Amino acid sequence: MSIKIIGLIILLVFLVFFAAQNAQPVAVKLLFWQIPTSAAVSIMISFIVGFLVGWLVCIVGRKEKVG
Repeated sequence: MSIKIIGLIILLVFLVFFAAQNAQPVAVKLLFWQIPTSAAVSIMISFIVGFLVGWLVCIVGRKEKVG
């Protein structure tokens, strides 16, 4: 197993434990909207969005080096 996969698994386990311990309700405010949700959902969505942005930046960087 690759060291990157092991690191990702450890990070995901840490994230699940962290999110599960922060399950209280929160209100997420963005401009004119206010969305009531649990902190765990907010944490997971933030992680997924950050992961996708990092992945896209990596993909774009590779294409610029090749092209």
